[in-house]
Formats: sequence, C-alpha cells, structure tokens
Amino acid sequence: MNTTGTANKCAPSVGVTESLRKPVYSVVNAKEAFEIEVELPGVSKSGVSIDLEEDILSVRGERSGRTPDGWKALHRELSSLNYQLRLKVTTPFDVEKIVASLEEGILKVTLPIKATAQARRIEVA
Repeated sequence: MNTTGTANKCAPSVGVTESLRKPVYSVVNAKEAFEIEVELPGVSKSGVSIDLEEDILSVRGERSGRTPDGWKALHRELSSLNYQLRLKVTTPFDVEKIVASLEEGILKVTLPIKATAQARRIEVA
C-alpha cells in the first residue's frame, strides 16, 4: 500500500481480520426524549443488540464478511466488523417506552425521559 491509501489491485490481501470499531453517532435532546443515531453500515437487524444496564447504554453491531464459496479475495477491505458504543445515561428514562429502528445503516434509538414530580405549593385547608 502506498502513502496515498491506494493499493495495487492485483496484490493479495494480507491479515484481514475481524475488528472492533466505535461507530459514528449523534445524541439530540428533543424535550421529551433523547434521540440517538448510530451509523452501522452493512449491519442487519439481527446483527444489532442494545442493552441498558444501570446507567450504561450499550450498542453492538456485527457485520459478517461475505465471500461467495470458491472465491479467493485478491484485495479485501469489506471484512467482518464489530461495532461497539457505550454511553453513560444519567437522565431517568421510561424503560418500557424505549424504541429502536434500523434503516439504511442508521440505527435510531429513542429514550423517552421519565416524567418527574413537579414542584408545587400545597395550601392547607
């Protein structure tokens, strides 16, 4: 591989292995919920797992390498890949109303903020 990042197209790939990457993500506070978007290119719905344990939200995505039977890769940049993102969650959420969807490689997770007791003055009758 040369310094510009291009490879000789006929050179066999060497050392292609599974790797673990932190995905690109964004978090938006949308008044009643936090909206989290995570880029997981090439990951199917069955390859995604989301866990909320205490104050840590964990997102894992697994993309398996696809090589047809009988093929030998001469160059390969698309390999098996695992994504992992861990976010500390300090706001109380309504766990029963958390929803997630995956479309076109973008995972969207909505964490509805749990309603809290409102402060008010109570008159004595």
